Amino acid sequence: MDLIRINDRISYIETTADPLCADIGIIKAGDETWLFDVGNGEKNVADLKDDYNIVLSHFHADHVGNLDKVSAKSLYVSNETFKHVGRGTIVREDVTVGDIHIFPLPSSHVKGGLGLEVDETYAFVGDGLYSKVKDGFYIYNSQMVKEEIDVLEKLKAPFLLVSHLKGLVREKADAIEELKKIYSFRDKNSSEIRIPMV
Repeated sequence: MDLIRINDRISYIETTADPLCADIGIIKAGDETWLFDVGNGEKNVADLKDDYNIVLSHFHADHVGNLDKVSAKSLYVSNETFKHVGRGTIVREDVTVGDIHIFPLPSSHVKGGLGLEVDETYAFVGDGLYSKVKDGFYIYNSQMVKEEIDVLEKLKAPFLLVSHLKGLVREKADAIEELKKIYSFRDKNSSEIRIPMV
């Protein structure tokens, strides 16, 4: 298992396709280590032996499948993720631990997302920027897009760490601009924004 380093405090284990596994963020905070998501598939967590503070972005198996294989000192989840994993501290509003900022993240991808901002520089957003896919369309919920834009604009971090994105790092301003463009396609007669897959 190779760690990819972003800076002195943040590294990650890269996503895999077989088994499908989300990127696993690793954050050093003094004597503590935080994980953002735990991925899926034993080989992806083989070297993770410590007790960790864990934040789960959402309940999909590629993000939470290894939960029983990693030792959790503390576990932060949304209400929806709690329903799937059966444990953890439910985050309903922003939580700050030192310079770790955990926040609810509205998303069209899944109900009940969380993000994690580190050092006011990087913010892990898991799959939060993605939509649902159906019948050849990307499907966004217009209300969720608006709420997500509002949350991202309030973050101090200029960079987002997006799971399944090669290299993980994306400029927040670009992501917000893309979401605003998607939001501009909304129809007052529908809660859905449907964008054809090309």
